Amino acid sequence: MTLNDPSAIAVTDGVRSLHLQWDDPGIAVLGMIQLSRDELVERIRTGALPLPPLAKVLNIEVVDAEPGRMTLSLTPDERHVNFLGVVGGGVVGTVLDVAMWGAVQLAVDDKSMLTTVSMTTNLVRGVSHNQGALQAIAEAVHVGRTTATAESRLVDANGKVYATAVATFVRVGGGNG
Repeated sequence: MTLNDPSAIAVTDGVRSLHLQWDDPGIAVLGMIQLSRDELVERIRTGALPLPPLAKVLNIEVVDAEPGRMTLSLTPDERHVNFLGVVGGGVVGTVLDVAMWGAVQLAVDDKSMLTTVSMTTNLVRGVSHNQGALQAIAEAVHVGRTTATAESRLVDANGKVYATAVATFVRVGGGNG
């Protein structure tokens, strides 16, 4: 049963519940430290490297990954809505941030890790909880010795843009950065 499967959400007396399971996040961290960039890209692309718990909670899946690019899928549902009944801007920002981080992290050719230090998100139109899958498409713009930048957009199956974002990242250790 996947989170995209409507049977994953149980409804009892009008109350919805969702049972989540995830792998130890340390597995992914060890993978990032121990694998070559090409091995890391392949394991992310094939799903052999477990997604972090955040991806499970928000229903984010990897569509594609390569050095300097990452595409994620977000299938919004009721767990994503805010008090106005639309998908919250924080959810949109998070999926764009994760995609941009993936794009720059997979572009690094050493063992250093990057972290987001600034991000600007522009919400172009509202996201409905029942509109179907959206894709966060991110590309590294610059990957330097100490900093990196990326840009991304959230689009539907027809290419309609829902949000855009840009972010700056810094290296936080390892490698030669």
